[in-house]
Amino acid sequence: MSLLEATKIVSGYGGIDILHEVSLKIEPGEIVSIIGPNGAGKSTLMKSIFGLLKPRSGQVILNKTDITGWSPDRIVHQGICFVPQTENIFPSLTIQENLEMGAYIRKDNFRHKLEEIYTLFPDLKNRKNTRAGKLSGGQRQMVAMGRALMLEPKLLLLDEPSAGLAPKMVDLIFEKTIEANKTGVAILMIEQNAREALRFSHRGYVLAAGENRFEDSASNILSNPEIGRLYLGG
Repeated sequence: MSLLEATKIVSGYGGIDILHEVSLKIEPGEIVSIIGPNGAGKSTLMKSIFGLLKPRSGQVILNKTDITGWSPDRIVHQGICFVPQTENIFPSLTIQENLEMGAYIRKDNFRHKLEEIYTLFPDLKNRKNTRAGKLSGGQRQMVAMGRALMLEPKLLLLDEPSAGLAPKMVDLIFEKTIEANKTGVAILMIEQNAREALRFSHRGYVLAAGENRFEDSASNILSNPEIGRLYLGG
């Protein structure tokens, strides 16, 4: 049984459908990348899974539970966390306060998890009392990922985690994504740095014009000359 399965999702904004019966699945412990041109519907699909958009039709199943159209706060309680591309931190709060906010629904003592996040992102521990608004783009992304991981989700949704970052920071964010995955959390990721993302993903989906175009192992997608020519820059 898949961890998450989205089937024939139709979704959009106002009266316009952006997604046209798009389907995907994620197995426990996988990293799955969604790639495709701008306007393909990648973020719309992620928002539809997380409840920020209500699908017009189709179904989203998480661990045998139908979560289609649920609100994001209900979905978080089921074990999915979402890191949007922008506005993903509280800039007026310190790094530690941001991480603590990530544990807002936990009823247990989460200090052990806080230390795990600082082990994953040691740069954050050294600056834990710094206001997040003063951080670089890459450091902000680490705070956003760390905050989401405070809830120990089964599935982490990442929307363009490397967007706008310097090359060295892109490599670091991808490295931390791999390390987070090794703790057991499955990851569904949208990435414009498609080749780099596919190199450490298990599987990938190519969306174009709101439709599924390709689905395969990441290695097969990387070696497919047609996908390379159309979607990976040759």
